Amino acid sequence: MHSTLTRTASLGALALAGALALTSCSGGADAADAEGGGDISGEILFYDTSGGDVWEGLNDTLFADFTEETGVKVVDDYNEASTKFFAGAQNGAVDWSLVFLPSLSDAQQAADDGYLAEIDTSIVPVDQLVEGTYSKTGIEVGTFGMVLAWNTDTWPVDGEHPETWEDLYDTEAFPGQRCLFNNPQYGWTLESALLADGVAADDLYPLDTDRAFEKLGTIKDNVTWWSSGAQSIESFENGSCDLGIVWANRAFTASQNGFPISVSWDQAGYANSVWAIPADAPNPEAAQQLLKSVIENTEGQVAFASQVPTPIPAASTGVGVGDFPEDIQPFLPVGENTDTAITLDADYYKENNTELTDQFNRWVAQ
Repeated sequence: MHSTLTRTASLGALALAGALALTSCSGGADAADAEGGGDISGEILFYDTSGGDVWEGLNDTLFADFTEETGVKVVDDYNEASTKFFAGAQNGAVDWSLVFLPSLSDAQQAADDGYLAEIDTSIVPVDQLVEGTYSKTGIEVGTFGMVLAWNTDTWPVDGEHPETWEDLYDTEAFPGQRCLFNNPQYGWTLESALLADGVAADDLYPLDTDRAFEKLGTIKDNVTWWSSGAQSIESFENGSCDLGIVWANRAFTASQNGFPISVSWDQAGYANSVWAIPADAPNPEAAQQLLKSVIENTEGQVAFASQVPTPIPAASTGVGVGDFPEDIQPFLPVGENTDTAITLDADYYKENNTELTDQFNRWVAQ
């Protein structure tokens, strides 16, 4: 896992949008046959760990296009985490034909446990994805940034305002409550502490947890913890905090709702989610066809990411940040925004997340 975003991935994280996932399928046989995928029918039950604006965006764009092409509907089943999927797979009770796993470590664990089917590359054109962003059992989607965000009414962008992780931990220069994710994984909580304490990006992993908690301790009394993307923005909107770490797509949603928010990408975290087909999926044929449709649907990718700035690393096209509406560009994990971005190390979290989460929860409770 590279510590900094490669230029290829940065430019390639262009068009395929986001935090998506699917499931069983139904459909227009003629359309499927014409594409070499065979007869598909039924519907796709989508294990969705994002929900909200992400689901609405998908349902309006990529999924709507797929339904129009095939007649197969994608039905949303929102779950806040991957826990229910793992329990269902373990017990042989899988209702979903496509699952949205929120982190690479979740996807790697599911693959290791035998819970995922292989992607059929005779149907799914993985060669149109950026190299290294897919595996035998899933494709990386939902590229999201973990960024520093602040209330611009408190600190206007044309004046002195927070820009770095050092600023997040400087309660004298920037007093007030900080909003942080109450989970060590994909919230950039521990990483931000180490970066603020002077750790170089290339030396970030494995995390020096003792040093991270010591640094976090300097602001612990000023932290409001959030547990979901929606709650992170609610904390800003209800005045619980004026700065903190949020997912960039959620910050965009807040800005669209009229909240005065800005973000900094300086050493921001960067990660992908994964779409995968469960090993016991009731409608795997339709799910394979949906993956194919999403990868090839460049126009739909741009349309989705123009609503929800969580693109995926699709190599198809030559789409750049300038192809998106101006108001969404600051929140997209592409181009110059990601010049200093740092990739979350999924291998590290896969090996250490259980112990790390226990350590983190005990520290928060102290």
